[in-house]
Amino acid sequence: MDEARPAGCDLHWHPMREPLDIIMLTFNRLEHLVSTVEALEARTSEPYRLTIVDNASGADVRNWLADNRQRFHQVILRPTNEHLPAFQHGIAATTSDPYLLAEPDLIVPDLDPSWLSRLQGLLDEHPDFGLIGFGLDPANRPAVLGPEEIDPGSVVGEHIVEGNLGMWFQMIRRDALRVPYELDAQACEAIRSAGYRVGWTRTMRAYHLGWDDYKRYPGHLASKSPSTHKAYPHYREIELIDRPPTLSELATAGPVVAATRDAGVPDAAVLELSWTGPAVAAAVPGALGIEHAERGELALEPGAAGAVVLLDPPPQHARELLELAFAAAADTVVAVGELPTFGGALAPDLAPDGWAGHERPATAEVPLALAAGADADPALADRLGFRTLDEREHWLALFAAGAFGSGTRRMWVWRRADPLPLPASVRLSDALRARVWQGTRPPVAPPPRATVAARVRGKVRRVALRRRVRAASVAAGSPRD
Repeated sequence: MDEARPAGCDLHWHPMREPLDIIMLTFNRLEHLVSTVEALEARTSEPYRLTIVDNASGADVRNWLADNRQRFHQVILRPTNEHLPAFQHGIAATTSDPYLLAEPDLIVPDLDPSWLSRLQGLLDEHPDFGLIGFGLDPANRPAVLGPEEIDPGSVVGEHIVEGNLGMWFQMIRRDALRVPYELDAQACEAIRSAGYRVGWTRTMRAYHLGWDDYKRYPGHLASKSPSTHKAYPHYREIELIDRPPTLSELATAGPVVAATRDAGVPDAAVLELSWTGPAVAAAVPGALGIEHAERGELALEPGAAGAVVLLDPPPQHARELLELAFAAAADTVVAVGELPTFGGALAPDLAPDGWAGHERPATAEVPLALAAGADADPALADRLGFRTLDEREHWLALFAAGAFGSGTRRMWVWRRADPLPLPASVRLSDALRARVWQGTRPPVAPPPRATVAARVRGKVRRVALRRRVRAASVAAGSPRD
């Protein structure tokens, strides 16, 4: 590489003296990990050594690591999730000075010279900094975080903002962090205690895949809370997570969703009319549910929904409601209830002209009872938590397979011989839209504002943290002059 400064480059850069060690801490979220590693390989022209420290991930990540072991300098597998302190295993197993710490949900920028030589150049040009890492691209910054604000007094030169940062490709001098890595904030404080400064680049940003976890990995995000581990603050993005479906809702919805999807109906084109609480609308994003609708309210135009689902319609009105469903559905009608719901009539006998129907078992009694038992058990319900969002499709498939047995609970499915054009989503009048079930996104209450006493306690804890860090730094060696 030519050591002359490239034309148009506003940042000094330096050819790499030796391969730098990058330590990446992984825990689940395989798609993020793959994207991060692929971007790193494609956008880093200088030599580096990538060490993976895995925090007891699921089988998919561990299998991927096994299959791709040749892409890494080393893989350190932990039998339990140690959270952020697991970084220390990678720090101890590597030798370059400086080294980098990174989470597996960051896309490095595509630059020439590369991001790695530029970051190294910044650290070389600022010997008073012991840690410099990336800023984050605000392109997908969640709205609940508000706009990024930079204190002008924290800006150092053209590129650096002095202040704490997360594990966003932190480049750290070996002599700057003299205590074991536990928390990002604690590491920053320890580096200051060693006589160095800490900062991040405002002119060089990484794209943070993790900001989309409220949509892609909500269970993972929700599990990161101060009550789970001291490493985690309150993540405001949790407020954006959908309400997790219960196992009972997934159990009821499983065979219904299988039927509508087999018919090619988009989830967003499914309208569920329920008299025992929504199941499909609770379990599947986009599907709409209306509870306890009166017959006079259901003024639906032909083809307003791709599929209409009747869940436990009252027997005294079941046939009239079925007629309304046939009129409104472009392709499919599904009804779930006890066998007497339609007076024991066969599905073909209930179908109007142009429709064909058949009868299927609904979810069996034992899977329904198991689901209800899990929902009622506080320990099991806590373990499931928001993970029913991440694992929704697995649960739906499991309960769809659980539609068997000879009980009296049934599912009837009818299809149009000549379907109407499928709508992309359900079309409802304003009056009916006002009746749509809103249980899919109840706001998650943010933590209450700190009282004066709480703020004082927080300040005391921060002072105590600084004292512990300084004591540990002194024990490890005298602070830098």
